[in-house]
Amino acid sequence: MFASLKNKIKEETGSDVSSMPSRSTSQGGLTAAQRYQRSRPESLNSMDELSLLEQKEAELHATRLQLQELISQYNELRDQTRAMEDEKVKLEEANKLLEESMKVAQVQKDLIREEHDKIQNLQLQEISKLRSMLLFREQEAVDRISHQKTAEQQVETLKQELSRLRGIESMMENFQDDLANLRHSSTIERNNLRSTLAAAEEENRHLKSRIQVLEESRALLTSGSTDDQVQSLLQERKMLEQRLEEAHLHLSDIKSSWSGQNLALETQVNRLSHQVAEETKEKYQALRLRDELAERSKQLDFELEKSRNEVTQRDNKIKLMGEEIDELNSALREAREQHEEEVTFMNSKLEHLQVELNSIKTNLTETENRLLDSLEGSDRSLTAYKSQMLQQDESIK
Repeated sequence: MFASLKNKIKEETGSDVSSMPSRSTSQGGLTAAQRYQRSRPESLNSMDELSLLEQKEAELHATRLQLQELISQYNELRDQTRAMEDEKVKLEEANKLLEESMKVAQVQKDLIREEHDKIQNLQLQEISKLRSMLLFREQEAVDRISHQKTAEQQVETLKQELSRLRGIESMMENFQDDLANLRHSSTIERNNLRSTLAAAEEENRHLKSRIQVLEESRALLTSGSTDDQVQSLLQERKMLEQRLEEAHLHLSDIKSSWSGQNLALETQVNRLSHQVAEETKEKYQALRLRDELAERSKQLDFELEKSRNEVTQRDNKIKLMGEEIDELNSALREAREQHEEEVTFMNSKLEHLQVELNSIKTNLTETENRLLDSLEGSDRSLTAYKSQMLQQDESIK
């Protein structure tokens, strides 16, 4: 700017500003000497011309002083302009730094907001997962409790069935005792019948042997016996035959009675054996069912205890998940508060930077205005100086 001002002054005046006083002084000296030498041959005695020359020299000296003062003012103005330009450059650099700081702050703010949104989304997703898992665990716990209640009902039913089977077992033992008693009594009666049958058969053999003896006796008596002996023998034979017939009838009755009793006993034994077999089968089934029920009861007790432990573990997990959810909610609240504080801080920082930027812009505008005013003052001074120089040149001519 100063260089352009110098060039402008040089173009308008035709000489450099720094050499203007000396050149003007030499020009003034040459003009006075020439006028003096020119006026000397013409009129050395003219006092008016001498006084006019002195007056012009005084005016020229005053003009030189004014020119030096203007040059000093110009130098001061140039220094002030340079200082203002330096200050303007500094203000522009500060403005750029502030703008860059504002951009960086805005980028940081955007990054913080984006990071906070990501964290918040992740926390919300984690909380949603934990809530879903919590609901699933609660439903699983409800299913476990329902299964536990069903298992308890089955255990109670199996216990009742086991009690009923124990009653059937006692009845079965009573039936077995009755069967053993019936077998024992049937064995005794069978032995008695066998003894009676053996006695009847022995009597029959005795009678047969006696009849044989009588037959032999009759044969012997036939050859030389009398009629009385024959008659007595015949009567004895008839009596023996009658007794034999009675023995046969008694034996038949005994056989019939023994057969009926034996058949009845065998029928009763078969019935009891069949009943015992059925009861034994039922007993085996009941025992097997009892063992199965006992094993099932043990398994259900184990599953019940396992379910209780799992329910306890689920309750502990649910409690821990609730605590984790509370911690996540607390962390989310803290993150929100921290984010709000950071946003507030960044907003205040941006406002402060904006105020500084506005202040710098205002200072820059004022500096530019002062610089323009100084340049306008310099232009006015230069114009006035030029007009004075022209007037002096015209007056000298």
